Amino acid sequence: MNYFELNCIPKTKEHAEILIVRLAELGFDSFIENEDSFKGYIQESLYNENTASEIEDLKLNFPFHYQLNLIPDQNWNQEWEKNFPPINVDDKCYIRASFHEAKPGYLHDIVINPKMSFGTGHHETTCLVISQLLKMDLEDKAVCDMGCGTSVLAILAAKMHAASVLAIDVDDWSVENSRENIDTNNVQHIVVKKGDAHLLAGNTFHVILANINRNILLRDIDKYVSALAQKGILVMSGFFETDISLIRNKAESLGMRFENSMQKNKWAMLSFFK
Repeated sequence: MNYFELNCIPKTKEHAEILIVRLAELGFDSFIENEDSFKGYIQESLYNENTASEIEDLKLNFPFHYQLNLIPDQNWNQEWEKNFPPINVDDKCYIRASFHEAKPGYLHDIVINPKMSFGTGHHETTCLVISQLLKMDLEDKAVCDMGCGTSVLAILAAKMHAASVLAIDVDDWSVENSRENIDTNNVQHIVVKKGDAHLLAGNTFHVILANINRNILLRDIDKYVSALAQKGILVMSGFFETDISLIRNKAESLGMRFENSMQKNKWAMLSFFK
């Protein structure tokens, strides 16, 4: 699969954070962040004249320089090895690639070979949801991981003894990578499906995790709520602190009760109870 690589040099770090969210909404599904720049990747088939126009529009409010290159299909794991150090979350969860040594002393050791899928744990939003999960009791629960990316959250849920886990993503690459990571971690009871929130219809979950972006969350919260069991928990991330009131108001208007929130580097996570 060929990808376009957007090499972006923003004016400020805050601009970089906003641009990553906006580019994700345009179809960019993976990012590599450096000190003063970042690279975003979008499938060649998803890039069109409208995408190019939207990128130019972004420059009006968040000035940046960029270069766009077509990257032929290659060994993406090899590329990720250059940019993927292990991650320690709350001294309980250790996320690493297969080329890293295992480290004793953690409750959960997760091996992720991300290819081009979002969700290595490096991004603040993934880390925030993992921190929330580690505080929860998932024993014998039915869990759904919406926008699963690498399925790192689904894998953690399975390791925390969830009875069943449904992992959903719209991207073929993510679905394929999820299945590979699930096999690598030798976890059971995870089903991966390609699609969106419409796949929730007819299912009931005790916990739904949605680490996507603000616009998709606002569009689909009603579907999440409908698929939640009574006393179920909805955990959402993928948005900035400035969007908290927007997300919270929408969830509460659907009868959800706010439980708690966490923030990291201006990114936010919200948890609700039905």
